[in-house]
Amino acid sequence: MGAPFVWFDLIAADGEQVSTFYRDLFGWSVGPGMGDYHGWITDKEQPWAGIMLGEPGTPGQWVPYVAVDDLDDAVKQATALGGTVVREKADGPAGSSVFVADPSGGVVALFTPAAR
Repeated sequence: MGAPFVWFDLIAADGEQVSTFYRDLFGWSVGPGMGDYHGWITDKEQPWAGIMLGEPGTPGQWVPYVAVDDLDDAVKQATALGGTVVREKADGPAGSSVFVADPSGGVVALFTPAAR
């Protein structure tokens, strides 16, 4: 399978509320986050998703991250195929990402890991 999901963000206005919801629904472990993240969703060892705080009154949204070899090329290809950039490039300790919406409005993050 090419281009698998490598990370997930949950953007929510109330981080505590969604943390409690997913703990109670699935038994997920949610610990404190850092930086832009309210919390980390973990498998008790490794985080696999982060909870980011969104604007009050906006609906929550899951954003899957897909690893790409070249972020600029992937963004160009996505827009050429009818997608739109919904969040410009953001750099973090794990790598760089751009949020794009497909022609139907579904959002995915194109992600290039930081050099190790």
